Amino acid sequence: MKQAEEVIHPEALSGTGIMTISREPVVFHCNHYNRFLQLVIEDCHYIDREPILVGSATEVSFRQLRTAFREHPEWSVANRLKYAESMYRFCGFGDLPLGALPHSAEPEFVLVENHSHYGTALRLNYGKRRWPGEHFDLGYAIGALSAIYGQPYGGKIDATALSTGAETTRFHLHLRNSGDRFPLDIPDIPQAVLPQGADQVPPRHIGLHIDEDAIMTAVGTLPLTGDPDGLIPAFGVYLTRHYADYYNLVSFRFERALQEALNTHRYLGEMLWYEYPTLFYYKEKFEHLQGQALARTLLMEAGHICGFNTMGGIMRSDPWYQLIVPQLQCREDWLSGIIACINALGWGVWRIQEIIPNERLILRAWYPYESLGHLRAFGPADHPIDYLMTGIGSSLMNLLYTADITTRPDLTLEFYYQVNRSKAGFWARQTRCMAMGDPYSEVVVERNIL
Repeated sequence: MKQAEEVIHPEALSGTGIMTISREPVVFHCNHYNRFLQLVIEDCHYIDREPILVGSATEVSFRQLRTAFREHPEWSVANRLKYAESMYRFCGFGDLPLGALPHSAEPEFVLVENHSHYGTALRLNYGKRRWPGEHFDLGYAIGALSAIYGQPYGGKIDATALSTGAETTRFHLHLRNSGDRFPLDIPDIPQAVLPQGADQVPPRHIGLHIDEDAIMTAVGTLPLTGDPDGLIPAFGVYLTRHYADYYNLVSFRFERALQEALNTHRYLGEMLWYEYPTLFYYKEKFEHLQGQALARTLLMEAGHICGFNTMGGIMRSDPWYQLIVPQLQCREDWLSGIIACINALGWGVWRIQEIIPNERLILRAWYPYESLGHLRAFGPADHPIDYLMTGIGSSLMNLLYTADITTRPDLTLEFYYQVNRSKAGFWARQTRCMAMGDPYSEVVVERNIL
């Protein structure tokens, strides 16, 4: 079988900013975002994390791999095993040794992983974990075996794992009980029904002297694929080319599970401060928010962390200074440059609608992956749901005017707290949402707007 780079072909859907592999949308994200989003689900003791984290991973990986196998009906089981292993490594998830498994289904399998994106990410900044956290890895293994052998598998992780400080992570996979067809009963990825006008992406009107096409092409040619350990170190972070609908299903299923918990547990709304230390840091800023409205700030915080570390890392990198800085004429051009990079990440097509220096930013996005995911899985939304976009907007303004990213500061955790948790810092609110019927999503970023 050919090497993964020859077999796996991310496809750009013209004019949309969407990237797919075997019809499954994929997006770049970093270890900081992946870790924090998972902790949002894990840290609430009133919701069941397994169906959200493992179930969502199983669903999207099975869906993508099944489509890939349909595209190559000539592949043997050995080819399928090798492809699933290569896909995992290509995307930066780690080195799950699927290619070494037998060529026929067995009741039980054991997989041992030596390197894991999530296993490494979950050990950052938070000390020793009490339980293993390679939920995505397990879900991928379940989805892969089920797609490869055509039989429904389940599984579990050993109590000791990379995420808890061990040298390896062991996964125990087994055939599900008779009658349980998951994930074989998962339908193909549905098409999102777009609002009227959602396909009308306007040209840029700010920072036109910056060559966005050249920047996007340059980002697209960077070697952002897994190394021999299955990891993607770049821009001071570890990247993944992740399934967009993994993030979407995790985020929106968390919202629904938390709403059920709030309905069931009378005092949970008042106790969220203590379930989530992050909210305690923001207590003064968010003191007027309660319940679900308060919890949604956690999903925005994941975007803050992504923006600070990934976008900040890009703006400190040598490629940024070699390719983009020579095109910049003023501080605000840094925003146009980083938006050009964002438009190469699979997140949709972003545009700066308005920028008032050190005061206000309005961002718009066509084909935003969060809205698209909500429309695919849940239909129209009744509230704004582009949390990543909202958090990124805040972080970009804080990076530019509070952190002064133009001086190439060290992006430490302490500096993050100083920049993003300042009472005078920037915050974003979403004013339009494609999942709610608008032709695009829009966020407005200002100081102290909550």
